Amino acid sequence: MSHQIPSNARYDRRNGMVVVEFSNGSVFMVPARSLLGLAGASENEIAEVELMGEAGLRWKRLDVDHQIGLLMGGELGTRVLTPEFAQCPGERLGEMEEPPSALWLGPVIEFLSDNLPGSRKSGWDHAFITAYQIGCEALVALGQADETAHGPVPRENPALPAILPRWDDLATAVILLAAQNGLITFLSDGADRPLEELGAGNESLHHSNRGMWAARSTPECTSVLRSLGLLDGRNKWTAASETILWRDSPVEWRIDFRNDPRFIRALEDACKHMPSSIRAEIERIAQITDEAIAAHSAGSLDQDEDGSKPLMRMSPKTPEQVKDTIRWMRRHDFDELFYKFWRIGDGWLSPDEAHRALEIFNDPLAIAVRKAVAARLYPHWPHLAE
Repeated sequence: MSHQIPSNARYDRRNGMVVVEFSNGSVFMVPARSLLGLAGASENEIAEVELMGEAGLRWKRLDVDHQIGLLMGGELGTRVLTPEFAQCPGERLGEMEEPPSALWLGPVIEFLSDNLPGSRKSGWDHAFITAYQIGCEALVALGQADETAHGPVPRENPALPAILPRWDDLATAVILLAAQNGLITFLSDGADRPLEELGAGNESLHHSNRGMWAARSTPECTSVLRSLGLLDGRNKWTAASETILWRDSPVEWRIDFRNDPRFIRALEDACKHMPSSIRAEIERIAQITDEAIAAHSAGSLDQDEDGSKPLMRMSPKTPEQVKDTIRWMRRHDFDELFYKFWRIGDGWLSPDEAHRALEIFNDPLAIAVRKAVAARLYPHWPHLAE
């Protein structure tokens, strides 16, 4: 036993931590849902933690045990930390596109909760900033909060949903939030910049070719990216990370994935296997009827949020200006079909599968495939490909 004798073990619901108190007054804490066997447990089940002798923690009802010494050494009981995985972490995660949810659920919830504006106590405010809106959407989808107009409020008894949100969407939400908050910084042209330039403690991230896809991130960010299978133990981007990073497409990297074989195959599939419901919606989006032009030309009276004061919604004056406005709006509608119902790894999602998807709006990958599909299938409606 490489630690003091424990005197108590408890679960702190306020911050989601398992707390071990020792006889000398010291304390050790670890995020509960980062531990193998606890990611999907209820708050009450996690709270049933008890000491098992002088070296272990026990959750009897869940049939879960952990050694305190291993937890203090950073080993959370997950497969990725076994010797077999430690030998070639990048190769193994590169082969499996999605790591087990037990590896990333706790770290992702903790990262989102800690880095969105607000807190678990007061709630979170997305301020209508894209990365924050998507991060808040993720917390709600993970059963940790309830949605409001300006951001989610924490649930008193959070519980994971029976069907989890998509791993790739959650990974994208983490990348977007990290970039928004400066927890990850993408370096242009693979520049090998001094560590101090981005702040002490930042870690170097890179591709197998060190001159490609260089970045720096905080240890906190690096840790959650590893749990998601986006980084291996040597801080190299894994094969699974590449299409996730396409969905952020940092301007510093100047990524052009449109000629990548994976994008081309996905485009072929999107055109060949487009569901009839999607085709019907595209037809509706594409056709600008006289009735639609008349409605926009006439304008309408809207009311403000409390319904007390009418506001005039201004419309363009000429028919061509009206058409331009409608085309702009319809392109956003077209993009939403891809945000909600299409993913590069799976193609078109069924309605049930789409319920698991986060709406990653302004997704460069979704917009690129929308433009390519429109150019190929609907050349007679060129505005759809703009």
